Amino acid sequence: MAVFIRIAIPNATVETRTIGDDVHIDIGSNAGSGEPATQTTPGGLAPMLEAGDLKVGEVLYWSRPRLGVRHEASVLANGWLSFEGKRYRTPSGAAAAAAGSQADGWTAWRRQRDGVIIGSLRKPQ
Repeated sequence: MAVFIRIAIPNATVETRTIGDDVHIDIGSNAGSGEPATQTTPGGLAPMLEAGDLKVGEVLYWSRPRLGVRHEASVLANGWLSFEGKRYRTPSGAAAAAAGSQADGWTAWRRQRDGVIIGSLRKPQ
């Protein structure tokens, strides 16, 4: 039996796969897990970029020695993070993608140049 499925969703990735007699359809945002498709909203790191505490393109890392893993992300001009080809508005969004579950990115990510935890760079409002 032949099955034809056509799905068109703007700003999304669509993957289909067949497992036995079942067809699975996975739909995901191109903007990253749980993030809006538009990236015009300044990201959580924007105030740190403006203050000069972070630089565009700067690498952040999250070292997880018990798992033998080191994650790296880079800071984008709009204050978002790029992690594994996807963009995240907040450090916690990127950390959750790395961990596969909720994670506090403000305490996880560090600046590569000096190891400073990015949450310590936040200014009180």
